[in-house]
Amino acid sequence: MKSLPALIVVAATAFSAVIGAAPAAAETGSAESSDAVTWSVRPGDQNGEDGRSWVEWEADAGEQRSEYMVVTNHGEADVEFQLSAADGYFTDTGRFNMLPADEESVAAGTWIDVPESVVVPAGGAETVPFTVTVPENATPGDHAAGVAASIRSTGSGSVGVESRVGFRVMTRVAGDLQPQLGAAASGTYTGEINPFSSGSIDVAYEIENTGNTLLRTQPEVEVSGPFGLGAHTVTGEEIAEIAPGETRRGTVSVSSAWPLFAYDVSVSATPLPVTDDLGFEGAEPASAETTIVAMPWPQLVVIAFALLLMAWSIRRRRADRKRTEELVAAAREEALAEASSGRALGTV
Repeated sequence: MKSLPALIVVAATAFSAVIGAAPAAAETGSAESSDAVTWSVRPGDQNGEDGRSWVEWEADAGEQRSEYMVVTNHGEADVEFQLSAADGYFTDTGRFNMLPADEESVAAGTWIDVPESVVVPAGGAETVPFTVTVPENATPGDHAAGVAASIRSTGSGSVGVESRVGFRVMTRVAGDLQPQLGAAASGTYTGEINPFSSGSIDVAYEIENTGNTLLRTQPEVEVSGPFGLGAHTVTGEEIAEIAPGETRRGTVSVSSAWPLFAYDVSVSATPLPVTDDLGFEGAEPASAETTIVAMPWPQLVVIAFALLLMAWSIRRRRADRKRTEELVAAAREEALAEASSGRALGTV
C-alpha cells in the first residue's frame, strides 16, 4: 500500500480529523497555561520507532497481532495522553482519517485493544503496546482503522478543544479479493447568447468502491455529439486510494462545445491496485452513461429570423413583379387604345 502521512486531528467539542505531514505531531496550549504541548505518534517495536508511517498487515480470520505506538512528548512538562482506536476512512481528497470521538466505531476500530492513557515525561517517549484481533467472521478484504493519542485543553468559555495525533492500521483479511467499482454520471450544457460563440459542457460523476479491497483509479469521460461530432475525451482527477464502501465525486468541463441538440456522455473507471505487488488482472471497468441536451436556441433564432427575412424578400419580389406586370399590361392596353383611335381618325 502507498505511503501516507500520519494522522492529525484537532476538534472543538465534536472534533473532526485531518492528516498532517509526517512525523505526526500536534501543538496545543491550555487557557490556564502558556506552556505549549507538542507531541508525535509513530508505529514502532519494543525498542521505539521503527521507521514505518503506519501499520499494515495481512491476516486470517481469528488471527491476532501485537503492535506498538510510540508517543513522544516534545514539550517541557509531563503530559498524560488519552489513547484511542477508531474506524478509519479516506476523505474526498484521498487523505486518511479516523472517526471523531463522538461517533462509535462499528468495524475495524473495534478490533483494536489499546490502553486508555499513558503519561509521557517532558522531552521523552513511551512505547505503548496494542493488539489487533481479527474476528472469526471477518469478511475478506481491506479494513481500515487508526490509533491515536490525544489531550483536551480548556478553550474560551465552556468550549474545550481536543487535539489528536495518530496513524492508520490497515488489515487485509485473507480470502477472495474483489476489485470492483460502480459509476454514475450527470451533466449540463451551458450555451452563449451570442449565436456565433460556442458553449461548454460540465460532467459530474461518482465513483464508488463496491468491492472489498483498497483501490486506485483514473476516471475518463467521453463526450460526443450526433454522428461523433464534437467528440472529446477528458481524464478526471486521479483517485489515489478509495476504500471499500467509499464514494468519490469529481467534475470535468469541455469548452468550445457547440450546441448540437444532444451529447452522449460516458464515464469509465478501471480498478487498479495501490501497490505494484498486487495485480487485478481481469477486473472489469465501471461505466455510466447519460445524455445532455444542448439546444441551439440562439442559432435557431438566427435561422428563424433569416427564414422570415427570406420569405419577406420573396413576397416583396413577387409583389414588385406583379405590379410591374400590371403596369406593362396597362401601358399595352393604353397603346392599343391609342393605335385604334388613330386608325379610326384616318378612315374619316
